[in-house]
Amino acid sequence: MRDRIKAVFFDIDGTLVSFRTHTVPASARRAIELLRERGVKVFISTGRLLKHTNIVSDIEVDGYITVNGSYCITSDGKTIFERAIPRATVERVIDLAEQYGFDLNVMTHDNMYVTSMGERVRKIASMINITPEVADVRMIAATQPVVQMCPYISVDLEREILPLVPDCVGSRWIETFMDLNLKGVDKSLGISEVMKYYGMDLSQAMAFGDGGNDIPMVRDAALGVAMGNACEELKAVADYVTTSVDDDGVECALKHFGLI
Repeated sequence: MRDRIKAVFFDIDGTLVSFRTHTVPASARRAIELLRERGVKVFISTGRLLKHTNIVSDIEVDGYITVNGSYCITSDGKTIFERAIPRATVERVIDLAEQYGFDLNVMTHDNMYVTSMGERVRKIASMINITPEVADVRMIAATQPVVQMCPYISVDLEREILPLVPDCVGSRWIETFMDLNLKGVDKSLGISEVMKYYGMDLSQAMAFGDGGNDIPMVRDAALGVAMGNACEELKAVADYVTTSVDDDGVECALKHFGLI
């Protein structure tokens, strides 16, 4: 197994970073250092914008999959893959937010912009320690490429909204809100594009995650690991369920498969 895996992909929130401490456990840092010393490439794979990966910026990696696969780059800033959401689709979602009265987060390369700081917005901002900027999201969408949207809606409302945006797919790692991306754009696509860029393929990739937006990459990688704190849907598709982020889950899984 040690010779088979050439690249390992890590989600951030709930995987590398604890929701309790907002930090990366020392055990995960050591494990990543050992991986890179042994010639295994290491990548971040997150729903966050690139600018919000600063929470792990002191960990040396080879590149980043951001906004659930919509924007993938090398560690030195070279774009590997990028896919923005068409403006007509963004406008449609903004119309739905106004019609149904839910808060909406519009994500560009520069920042996260939200319609207002409602209760759901405040809950997530506190959980991940990132506060979005309140703005006229329609104006933002008219002037900047939108790489992801996040409607702050329940699962029930999601079932009603998604059919009205047929070119998009939703995923979530918590009940409070959902990530909205173009169909076919997810972390699995991001891994495929990154591996292809480096002359490798999914049969040589390992992926760690904890949320619903991690399902594609954990399912499709040669080795998919769900954290002990992961949602049940992710655990169901994983090859291995490790301990939680706060119980050295990353290090435990890498030791289990003989990579460190």
